[in-house]
Amino acid sequence: METFIKENELPIKELEKLGLYQEGKLNLSNEDVDALLAGRRTDMRSMFHLKMDGFEIRQLDAKLSLNRNPDGTVTLNLHPIYKEVKPHPLLSEEEARVLLDGKLQSIQKVYEQADKKLAMLIIEYDKQTREFVSYHPEQVEAPIKINGQVMSEEQQKAFQRGDVIELDEGTRIQHSATDSKGIRSDRKALILSVLMDGGISYLLLRGIRNLAGNKDGQKEEYTKGYNQALADSMVGKPKREKEMTVGEHKDYETGSQYSRGYGRTSSR
Repeated sequence: METFIKENELPIKELEKLGLYQEGKLNLSNEDVDALLAGRRTDMRSMFHLKMDGFEIRQLDAKLSLNRNPDGTVTLNLHPIYKEVKPHPLLSEEEARVLLDGKLQSIQKVYEQADKKLAMLIIEYDKQTREFVSYHPEQVEAPIKINGQVMSEEQQKAFQRGDVIELDEGTRIQHSATDSKGIRSDRKALILSVLMDGGISYLLLRGIRNLAGNKDGQKEEYTKGYNQALADSMVGKPKREKEMTVGEHKDYETGSQYSRGYGRTSSR
C-alpha cells in the first residue's frame, strides 16, 4: 500500500509555525500522521500562542490535511471551525439537509468535468468544522480483508463509493473521508488487511466511530473473524506478543502498524 504522501515530504516549516514540530520531533499522534500521509484530515487539534501573518492567535482549533500541488510540492491545509455552513454547489437543499442531520454519511453526485467527461464525486459533511468534504472514489484505497473476510471486487468498489458494506459475520463498515481513521462501523474495533511495501500488513483500528444514522449502540464484543484475524496477525511476532490475550492486545500499541488509519484518500 502506497501512501498519498511520503513522510519525508511533510512540510516541516509549516508544522513548526503551528508548534507541531519541535526539536526534531512531530507533536502529532500516530493516527494523525497516518491521516495526513493518506490524504485525509486529522482529528481536531488545539494549537496555542500562534503567530501567523503578523497576528498573534491565543488558540486555534482546527483539523489538518496535506495537499500535493501541480509542481509536486506538499502544503499544509488548516480546516478551522466555521461560524456558518458553507453550501456545496452540487448539493440541493434537501441533499444538504440529509447530510447536516446525520441521516446519511455521504451522497454520490455525477458531474461534468472541464473536458466534458462525466465523473463521480462523493460528498460528506464534517460537523466539527461545519463544511462539506468531497472526494473521487478512485482515490480511495480499499482494504483487502476486514476481520479476515476477503473483500470482493464489488465490495471494494462499494467501499470506495462510501456505501455501507455488511460482512458475512454481520459487521457493517463504511468509508469516511471526514474521520481520521478513514472508516466507520457498527463495531468499535476492526482488523484490516492491506497491501503495504509489497506484502500484507494487519491494521488494528480501535475507537472507530459509529455509522451515520445507526440508532443502535456499537457492538463491543469480538467476532470469530476478528479473533482469527488477530491470531493471523501474530504469526511471526515475538513470543511475548503472541502470548497476549485479546483483551490485553486491545490496550497494546506498536510503533507502526497497530491502531492506525489506512489507505489513500485525497479529500477537499
